[in-house]
Formats: sequence, structure tokens, C-alpha cells
Amino acid sequence: MIRTSFPHPAAGSDLHRIALSISQKFLASSRNTRKAAERAKAAEFEGVELHAANGYLIDQFLQDGSNHRTDAYGGSIENRSRLLLQVVKALISVWGGDRVAVRIGPGGTWNGMADSNPQALFDYVADQLNPFGLAYLHIIEPRIKGNVLVAEGQAPIASEQLRKIFKGKIIAAGGFEPDTAEAIVKKGDADLVTFGRYFISNPDLPKRIKLGLPLNDYDRETFYTFDARGYTDYPFYSEQAAA
Repeated sequence: MIRTSFPHPAAGSDLHRIALSISQKFLASSRNTRKAAERAKAAEFEGVELHAANGYLIDQFLQDGSNHRTDAYGGSIENRSRLLLQVVKALISVWGGDRVAVRIGPGGTWNGMADSNPQALFDYVADQLNPFGLAYLHIIEPRIKGNVLVAEGQAPIASEQLRKIFKGKIIAAGGFEPDTAEAIVKKGDADLVTFGRYFISNPDLPKRIKLGLPLNDYDRETFYTFDARGYTDYPFYSEQAAA
């Protein structure tokens, strides 16, 4: 059973019921995580990535701007990281470490997130993830807020910092162009780079990057909308060349 830092209240008191409820919820969370991992495996997925960024639940526990708890899951960096590590262990119990990945957003502010010392927090997280032998650590650069570049010209500082700590593969994300993606891989601060916006506007993005072809501009107004416009109507380069 997951323990909290509550005092030892009398059985039957309101505080006792609250403490039991919190412990049971976190125990259920680990069980549900394992069940979800088992179902993904049964569906013949090849692995799972835990999204612990962008203000989702794990991120809310990690960052002290949102985590105001006073139990074993709040306060210190170690406590705020506890749920993340428990969930990772649950996933690995099903998949093994090399089929599990974690996505984090050091210094990320999307969905109102904030932390008083993000470098210390995510340095600790990266170090604690080392023993698991993860498939990769997926790092969102803080220059991106949602799908918007909010720090024009900022280098990929999060990947550079965590490369010094995390011993496994790193995937960098957020605000990359083909040339800057190539540069960070060549430098060794990342092993792979993800693209989001350009993959929407370029259905043949890998080919365009490989051959140095020009990229379609994207229309940000069509992001997160509910029809095909801006998702399936961007042309392949071969279609443009033939036009």
C-alpha cells in the first residue's frame, strides 16, 4: 500500500478517511497503468510512451506551481517525482524497460505549468530514470508553448542539459528546423529529433529533408480543428513539381 505523510489519525475520523482515500487512489492508479499497458501489448503495440509534460497529470505532480500537496507526493523534488517513477515501474513490469519511454517538458509553461527550480527538478528526474533502461527520453524544449514558439532564437537548452545526465537515447522536440535538427544530432545532444508542425504541412517530410527540398508552410489557424482542411490537403512535393 502506498503510504502518505499524514499523521496517524484516529480510526474513523475524517482525516483517517481522507488518508485512506488518497492511498487507495494512488494504488488504483498504478494498477490501472498496468492494465492499460497490458491492453496495449495485447493490441500488438510495439511499446508505450508516458506523457509527463504539457500540464498532464504527471506533469502536475512534478511541478510545484501546480503541486501543493503536503503528503508523500508533494513538497520535495523527490516526493513530487514519486508518482512518475511508480507509473514507469508499472509500465516496465509489463513491457520491459526497452519498450517504455517518457516524455517530459523541462521549464514548460503550457497549460499554466511552472516550477520554482525546473533545472533541479528535471535533472533529478533524468537521473532517476537512468536505471530503468528506457527506450528513450523525449524532451520538449521550453522555447515551445503548446504549438507556439515563444522564445525565438533560443537554443535547445533542455536537451543540452539533460544529455549530461541521462545515459540513454534522447529524442528532442520543439521548434526545430531541418538544419537545427541535424546540428543537435551531430553535436550529440540528441539521438533523434521529432517534428510536429512540418509533418502536418508536409506529408513527405522525410523525403524533403533528405533531398533538401523546400518545405510547405503550415497554417497555424487550422491546428486543432475538426475537419480535413489543413490536415489532408497539403501537397506532396511530386504534386507541386508536376503542377
